Amino acid sequence: MGKGIFIIGTDTDVGKTFVTAGIAYKLNESGYKVVPFKPIQSGGILDEHGTNLIAPDIRYIENICSIENKQTSQNHTMMNVYCLKEEVSPHLAANIENIKISKDKIISQYKKLINEYDYVVVEGAGGIVVPLVDNDYFVYDLIKDLDLDVLIVARAGVGTINHTVLTVEFLKSKNIKCKGIMINKYNGKFYEDDNMQTIENITGLSIVDVFSNIEKPTRDNIIKEYKDLSLERILNLFN
Repeated sequence: MGKGIFIIGTDTDVGKTFVTAGIAYKLNESGYKVVPFKPIQSGGILDEHGTNLIAPDIRYIENICSIENKQTSQNHTMMNVYCLKEEVSPHLAANIENIKISKDKIISQYKKLINEYDYVVVEGAGGIVVPLVDNDYFVYDLIKDLDLDVLIVARAGVGTINHTVLTVEFLKSKNIKCKGIMINKYNGKFYEDDNMQTIENITGLSIVDVFSNIEKPTRDNIIKEYKDLSLERILNLFN
């Protein structure tokens, strides 16, 4: 049986997919059998045939990591259970599209993956309190049902101290273990360095790694960021 980690963000568009891809890339290139898992995707895109919705987050990870070439059994269905068209909160998108989200279906798919792969990197939707089923089931409920620890993705810039500390404290209130914090969109500013140090001081958690802000992303400069990740620290997230 493999091991899993749940990637959450302090907010939407903070870089969860970027980080998820980085972890998957590093593990894949190091010879481990790894799969990304996006249980629910809002804002799905049409495939090349224009007929089926697919998860853009999974498509990005596939393209960057080239994992589909090494692990041909993977497909969008196994890596993404629900793909919703509307780019809004999952519970609202599901209601608009008359789709009933089943936590049991998500848990069942995760169990299949954890039995087939060395590592499963689960990416959440938005922040920790995002509702998945109206007011009945939230991202933190799914984390607890999957029995996973989490990695927080946070921005480097102004506002990140408050967002990150509040996320950590909420996790504590739900008895969910956080393995550390990944900083994204770092510009090398002095206040960003202070933000990171302050977050570590307040939370007692470590900054696992830092991704630079890529103003003009290309596959080459993205891969460079991923290659610089510490494999040891990545593996420690799963222990």
